[in-house]
Amino acid sequence: MRLIFAAILLVVTSVTATCPSCSQATPFFRTYDGAGNNHFYTISASETARAVSSWSLEGVAAGIFPNQVENSAPLFRLYNAAVVDHAYTTSTTDVDVLVSQGYHMEPVAGYVYTTQICGSVPLYGVYTSSGKDHMYTTSVPEKARAIAGGWTDLGITAYVPVAGLIVGGFSC
Repeated sequence: MRLIFAAILLVVTSVTATCPSCSQATPFFRTYDGAGNNHFYTISASETARAVSSWSLEGVAAGIFPNQVENSAPLFRLYNAAVVDHAYTTSTTDVDVLVSQGYHMEPVAGYVYTTQICGSVPLYGVYTSSGKDHMYTTSVPEKARAIAGGWTDLGITAYVPVAGLIVGGFSC
């Protein structure tokens, strides 16, 4: 009986669960300010253009959703002007910790998954205390290079529908 129930649940879940199409995702641009040692991520073309006027565009960190889709959660964006650092998280507990460290909330960066569903890929976070900078990537080799260079592994920040291309364009 349990086996039959499990099979029915699996069928119902697979029929009712909907995965958004790749076209619903938008580029999550990554820029870098070498003078301030700060990575900044946004889906906004105008914010990207303002950042690029004095910073370097590193490419697309990932594809994320500009609007909430089924099973997604907000990717919170926080900023600490004292250390010139942006941090991103889906965890309200992490938000509380960052706020206690002098960060303040900015607009939600977009929407991501908190579990690996719908073909999503991990968005890894790393942090350097020497430069007071958070960096996010879908690239395992880039994450490994950062850790080998002394950055702290923050684990998986979220799951994103589209892997990033640090050099190149955005494609589904």
